[in-house]
Amino acid sequence: MSIRTRSLAALAGLATVVCASSASAVIIGDTSVATRAGLLASNGLVPLDLSGILTGLTTTNSYSQNFVSDIAGAYSGTLSVEIFGNVGSPGLALNQVMMIYTMTGNGPDGIDTFEFGVDSSTNLDFNDLLSATQGTILDQTSAGQAAPVTELFNNLGTNNVFTFDYQAGGNTLGAPSQTDVHSWYVLGGADVAIDFVDVNIRDFGLAQVQSLSFVDVPGLPDLNTPTPGAVALFGIAGLAGVRRRR
Repeated sequence: MSIRTRSLAALAGLATVVCASSASAVIIGDTSVATRAGLLASNGLVPLDLSGILTGLTTTNSYSQNFVSDIAGAYSGTLSVEIFGNVGSPGLALNQVMMIYTMTGNGPDGIDTFEFGVDSSTNLDFNDLLSATQGTILDQTSAGQAAPVTELFNNLGTNNVFTFDYQAGGNTLGAPSQTDVHSWYVLGGADVAIDFVDVNIRDFGLAQVQSLSFVDVPGLPDLNTPTPGAVALFGIAGLAGVRRRR
């Protein structure tokens, strides 16, 4: 069986699973913006320091990972995510959170899909992703690169799954034999939790990486929940205020 035949068979199997759960799929509208700088400025957003919450970050507000297809020479690329907020730290003052994903395909084959949450032990938060405003950042996206069909699946198998389907959008990412970039933002409230999730990247073969997303994990606090230290300081400040009033 040829590489292409094996790959098509694998994709057909995936399509069967997706179709079986299509009643739970929601297509996310693309509310595109002209520039990254304008998007950040218009919402008053700054880098959100997550180093006190997550380990293994690339920077205090980002995570990036290179990938290569398990079929030699098929494709390679990079998946990056950056996190921003209306203030620079989690806590009570935080009321907006934005993730910016940068998906890069280097070819020679074009990447068909990015699938966030597949087979992950950490489940995506369907409701937080569904209620967020999302779309392409045009000045950070390669000229001529069509936006993917972006879908959110409620319990596809055992997990919620968030997919970027470039093939369905009419233009795979990174082909023929060129580097293409697509930038996508997700803007929501701060009553969200963020953690690492598994990501499958598919075309001829499979690559697997991790990224950050809004998640639904029992016991994991939302980003606008004050830390124990902040609660203690608040209590001390409140007590001082009572003493002053007396």
